[in-house]
Amino acid sequence: MLAAQRREEIRNALQQKGWLSVTELAQIVGASPATVRRDLKELERAGVLIRTRGGTCLADRLPEEMTEHVRAQKNSMEKKKIGQVAAKLVENAGSIILDAGTTTLEVARALKPAQPLRVITDSVEIAYELRDRENIVVIVTGGVMRPHAYNLFGGMGEQMLAGMHAQICVMGCSALSLEEGLTKHDIESMPIRRKMVEISRQLIAVVDSSKFGKTGLVSICPVTRISTLITDSGIDPVFRSALESAGVQVIVAE
Repeated sequence: MLAAQRREEIRNALQQKGWLSVTELAQIVGASPATVRRDLKELERAGVLIRTRGGTCLADRLPEEMTEHVRAQKNSMEKKKIGQVAAKLVENAGSIILDAGTTTLEVARALKPAQPLRVITDSVEIAYELRDRENIVVIVTGGVMRPHAYNLFGGMGEQMLAGMHAQICVMGCSALSLEEGLTKHDIESMPIRRKMVEISRQLIAVVDSSKFGKTGLVSICPVTRISTLITDSGIDPVFRSALESAGVQVIVAE
């Protein structure tokens, strides 16, 4: 079977089942697990699917009941360290944006500003985390709440942000590549995320190294818009050099 045919069968199987393990997919297409893993890597690079531990699912059909669990558990220690470093950089900025995400939630958890800080967010979880934090005023964008991810999207939030300004936007992502820039899988939230970047003087991307060189469904901004990238020690030196050549300050959270 040609690779193109095999990958189409993989896509069809995932369309029917929602989520399948590598072993199950290997049985379906009649190929070795190693061959299937190579196919999955190429399909993920193309933005067709998302690989999770032990299996995969289509990018636009990530099972909602496992979404938060998978995202929160993956590279949790790295995300916590990244969040702590980011919090130190922004907590006295005056006004910041934290978009919804598991890494930005870690930023919120580490915030301890010594002076008043306004935090604008589309995340119900981040808003709740900061609800009684000293020196923090929380501004929540309006909109429709996305189940299981607990972020808000829609025209109401976009209109609210249109009249605002922030010193720094701290944003996570589904993937980061030199070609496609900062990308996400959440199509509905694309307009509000782009608006967050637009109204901010600086953009700090908080991204663990497992997301490098991959592509999400929608582009939020090019790499050149990122002021600072905070990541973990798993970043490839060649990729780091390319980012720095594009004007991105790279900080490794130890």
